[in-house]
Amino acid sequence: MTWAWLLAPVLALTAPARAADTLPAPEAAAWLQRISDASRRLGYEGLFVLRQGGNTQTLSVSGRPSGSNMESRLLSVDGDHREVRCNPQVSVTLVTSGSQLRLEKRLNRRHFPDLLPENAAPLVNWYNVRPSGSDRVAGRECNNVEILPRDVFRWGYVLCVDKITAFPLRAIMVNGDGQPLMQYSFAEIRLGGAPRVDRRPMPVMPDIPEAARPVAHARVEVTALPPGFSRIAAVQRQLANHAGEVEHWVFSDGLTHVSLFLEPATRPVETIRGQSRQGMINMIKRQVGDLQATVLGEAPWPTVEALATSLSPRP
Repeated sequence: MTWAWLLAPVLALTAPARAADTLPAPEAAAWLQRISDASRRLGYEGLFVLRQGGNTQTLSVSGRPSGSNMESRLLSVDGDHREVRCNPQVSVTLVTSGSQLRLEKRLNRRHFPDLLPENAAPLVNWYNVRPSGSDRVAGRECNNVEILPRDVFRWGYVLCVDKITAFPLRAIMVNGDGQPLMQYSFAEIRLGGAPRVDRRPMPVMPDIPEAARPVAHARVEVTALPPGFSRIAAVQRQLANHAGEVEHWVFSDGLTHVSLFLEPATRPVETIRGQSRQGMINMIKRQVGDLQATVLGEAPWPTVEALATSLSPRP
């Protein structure tokens, strides 16, 4: 599942006095691609703050180019010790609880500041892009760029990107009313070159079981998806507090992601609809044939509902 251990902002910090016009599609696509490329090709090291609801956490992050790829490390500075290491071959989470160390391979190899997909240009089909003034984050001048949905099926973002490199220095997830849901913001940042600290290679962990196996035979079908969404993963995996494996499907438009979890229904499943306190995460649980289906994501309610109601048993 998603692990959202980061932020929620004060909109006044980024709201411009007067927003510019929406960029034409070719110019918008070029902006998004430049931002995406900067987060993958530029070495960086720093501290950022994650705010979500009333919670705040500080994290250390670093990334260094390795050929055409990026190796990165994300480490919690306060609270529980949690670390994420990613390279093109493996992504792993290390969690320390007391004297116990737990290592888990991950499906997702992206984290802030790597928010946009590698091929970002198609996002202009579903989001409007417009500049909205300038600001200063972590001592660097940056341009605000609004990435706002054209419909009700996705959240938007307000990014503040470095004026020289287009590297994301701050990212605010906003709802359809422009209200902040979550915020990442660098407090310290060094751009360019290799990180100065912790240059250890990715740990070798041959004893860790694979996070997932591809689903061989789908037991449900999705009759309709919100515009722009497609299935990007379908695997069988073990989840905490689950006796057996579950199927985990992921759907995305490149920026907004929704998960579907399928497991045997040991008893009739009562339909449950839930929402996080800030309204950022929405969830529906229902029965589909002999399976319990849970649709969950950092996405608007219409997206989760559309996916959940379009599920049917595969004949």
